[in-house]
Amino acid sequence: MHAGMAKAQTGDGNHHMLCPVTTNPPHKHQFPEQYPYNTSPPRSKRQKLSNIESAHWDNLSDVWFTKSALRELDRRNHCQRSSQNRRPLTRKFHAELRKKHYEPFQFAPDFLRHCTPIYLKKIKRLARLGGPDLSDIRYYTKNSRSWSRKRLAESQPAASISPPTKSTKSTKSTKSMATTAYCRNFQQHLADHGIYSHNFVYPNGRRPAKPNNWKELNEVLAQPRPSLSNFSEEEFEKFILADARASKEKLVILSVIPLIEGNDGGLNFSGGGYPFGKLAPLTNGMLAHAKPDRFYGASPTQLNPKIRKELSSYVVPSTQGDLPILPNFFLEVKGPDGFPAVANRQACYYGALGARGIHFLQSYQQDKPVYDNNAYTITSTYVGGHLKLYATHLVQSPDLDCPPEYVMTQLKGWSITSDLETFVRGVSAYRNARDWAKEKRDEFIRLANERHAELAAQSRNQSISQHQMASDPPITPDESNASTTPSEAGYQDANWGATTPDPC
Repeated sequence: MHAGMAKAQTGDGNHHMLCPVTTNPPHKHQFPEQYPYNTSPPRSKRQKLSNIESAHWDNLSDVWFTKSALRELDRRNHCQRSSQNRRPLTRKFHAELRKKHYEPFQFAPDFLRHCTPIYLKKIKRLARLGGPDLSDIRYYTKNSRSWSRKRLAESQPAASISPPTKSTKSTKSTKSMATTAYCRNFQQHLADHGIYSHNFVYPNGRRPAKPNNWKELNEVLAQPRPSLSNFSEEEFEKFILADARASKEKLVILSVIPLIEGNDGGLNFSGGGYPFGKLAPLTNGMLAHAKPDRFYGASPTQLNPKIRKELSSYVVPSTQGDLPILPNFFLEVKGPDGFPAVANRQACYYGALGARGIHFLQSYQQDKPVYDNNAYTITSTYVGGHLKLYATHLVQSPDLDCPPEYVMTQLKGWSITSDLETFVRGVSAYRNARDWAKEKRDEFIRLANERHAELAAQSRNQSISQHQMASDPPITPDESNASTTPSEAGYQDANWGATTPDPC
């Protein structure tokens, strides 16, 4: 986190201000050498993970004033207080303490053994309930781990308490570091890594360019849908009632979304509700795994197994082999109490993952990566009766050494609970976009399979030619002369004499 300014949200929720955030104390205390401190413990794995998390905050161009930012600030301030200069316990230091009649250390049993019964009684009384509060003493370091274990021991039976395993500690540390879309710094992290939402503006005021197939996409969305041509007012009222009764996000997914998707789409290769744990990180590994509510992909059997294995980190979201691959259509849903901003951040994240997978498959076995500035990935959000569609496309970075940029552009938006006509237009566009995404997905899979088969055939023919050349032994000049019969030799000499000019 920058030791500078952080953005804070004001009361109205729409404007933000800059607040000073200081990560370093103004004065560094200098401790006297005669103060008896032990040596500092070695760095643990937890400290190394904290350094990774610190790098995440330090790399943000702007830090929003959020709860997670405050926790990071508290953690850094605590590290500043606990990382104090300590003099090592050397023999010379022990000798100095003895001259001043100090005992460098004394075990508790040895000390208690020489105490009188009156002092033992006072010590027991003092040690009740964990002893006195020492937090106001200078240089006191709070041991939060022992305190949390004490609270855990008081709230649970002794038999149910077990020490956390190494894998559990690692999992908890990873989860605590991951940034989710519910954090305002999530969008800033994406922008710092070249992943731009639909409302992004460059510092010079310029907006990212729309995809080259922008006109084609809007023509596809506007096409009428035969399945909705006879959609009645009564059916529309049923949809409004289902949307009004869905008080939670899961209820919206179960009762409202099926009415939007209909029965005329291919639901066999859809998924959702589980994390994309197998995909390679989109940025620096600090973002939580994507977990879309609904997405559409291809059957794993469509793509050649060798291609699927080679590009698994970009086109295979899950470790379960029978789940859809190469997703390029996503839907994110929020309940009545959900935040549209969170849905937009998630849609931006999912769209970039889908566009990256299409890009890798499109560039498979090509001479160089393909950047045609076309969008082949669609994301959609449904929040509070509003349906929005977005397109995501790749743009080659001006710096060739940098990864490509991802641009999210809004296509259309409809308030499908307002009237029947708007509902039909919005739902028709949703289903048309879903079918169009499937066409593009199948096309890129077919082309990749054809390129792989062509290269495999060329490699096979080349190996056959090399095998045939290796199986035929070469004929040396000596062997050729030795195998020539006398008559053939005379015939060759006669021909040579006939064609060679007379030296005279």
